[in-house]
Amino acid sequence: MAKQQKQEVMFWSIILVLFILLTGGTLLHAAEQMGKDEGTKQGEAKKEMDDTMQAIQDYSIDKKEQVMADAKELLDKMDAKIDQLEKQSREKWQQMSEASREKSQETLRELRKKRNEIAEWYGGMKHSSANAWNEVKKGFINSYHSLQDSLDEAPEKF
Repeated sequence: MAKQQKQEVMFWSIILVLFILLTGGTLLHAAEQMGKDEGTKQGEAKKEMDDTMQAIQDYSIDKKEQVMADAKELLDKMDAKIDQLEKQSREKWQQMSEASREKSQETLRELRKKRNEIAEWYGGMKHSSANAWNEVKKGFINSYHSLQDSLDEAPEKF
């Protein structure tokens, strides 16, 4: 009787291992695909933002209203990214070491600072004269690139 039980246990163990191997590959593939899909979505969003920024760069003062609408859209998207990073930080706070917490907070402070800088340039563009337009627009674009670089690096710091 004990020999028969051992054989049954061995049989079911083999079945379980085969099941895990067969479905594990499928699950792993599904997880990888989800990661690729998320990366693709982020890549598409970044390309869309870069295209919008290029359009802003090319616009002259006579397209000021369009520039302001596009710039506001960019700011809203960046705010959403920062909010997402803050949410991730809060969700993982308990699992973080003290050093990770400090790094997370420092990164968020840096992002907020750069976000405020770009908002100042946005306000400057909104109220700029034709003479100052290109200079103010250039400041906005430089601030955008600085914030975008920081946003790209931020997930690594969490």
